[in-house]
Amino acid sequence: MTTDPRQLPLPSADRPAPAPAGQDVELLEEMGKTILQAAEALVEALAGRTPIAEVWQTIRDLEHKGDAVARDMFEMLMTPQPTLVDRDALKALTGYLDDILDAIEAAAARLAIHRVRRAIPAARELGQIVLESARELTQVLRLREMRDLFPHTRALHRLENRGDDVLRDAIGSLFSGRLGARDIVKWKDICEILEASTDRCEDVANVLETILVQTGAEDRLGVGWLMMDVSRHEVMVAGEAVPLSAKEFDLLRLLLRHQGKVVRRERLLTEVWGEDYFGDTRTLDTHVGWLRKKVERSGGVRIVAVRGIGYRLDLW
Repeated sequence: MTTDPRQLPLPSADRPAPAPAGQDVELLEEMGKTILQAAEALVEALAGRTPIAEVWQTIRDLEHKGDAVARDMFEMLMTPQPTLVDRDALKALTGYLDDILDAIEAAAARLAIHRVRRAIPAARELGQIVLESARELTQVLRLREMRDLFPHTRALHRLENRGDDVLRDAIGSLFSGRLGARDIVKWKDICEILEASTDRCEDVANVLETILVQTGAEDRLGVGWLMMDVSRHEVMVAGEAVPLSAKEFDLLRLLLRHQGKVVRRERLLTEVWGEDYFGDTRTLDTHVGWLRKKVERSGGVRIVAVRGIGYRLDLW
């Protein structure tokens, strides 16, 4: 019997060395640290404490470093090596993290091109939100400590919400103030880029929350007198078990994960009813109505409808 030479093991000198276990997590953590360094440099420029030309070069170098880390990640994903995180999730996370660095570099480039010495207050505030988001990212990307991630993903959602508010107020102020057309366009562009980076940070949080659910690491959620045990599929309201249908349970879990923040109707329908659902969207309102009756009063919470957008879970 002749052995197919293609089935023989490669000599040790020619055999590709396996990447170390957990390299996926190490690369994500490295990306998070790089984003934090870029955000810190950007805040210095926005405050006028460091010359923008110097900051831009620093951030460009960090952006190139981030590109190299992203390439390492995608090359690793082409190998059969096992990963601690789902491969599709890793691809999404790497793409979003790269987008965050790109946005920070783009903001620094605009500051340099326009030779900005000191930014308007809204841009400085957005820069601070970007920095706070970057700090949360360094915590949330510690995937070996999966059970401790949820407070940080929630913080990223709150920061993105703040960014939306600051951008909206900034645009209103720009068009109602005394700035010339050129300055209005300049600062609107810079502020929108800064806010876009917080959107990508929230995208990272969304991917990680999905991982939490899939791995069972998201065991318990709660607010007020309302507690949910995800792994046991149980809900307690003021110490009493409350039976929920599968759809009600999934709706409540999403609202609890984003407590205090609006969850859009489209996302609720997609994640609870599935991407292929084409039925009447009023079924969502019906299920929310049933859920309200079961958890609101005794649980010390309320499910608030935000007209035309979605629902938000608040404390009374």
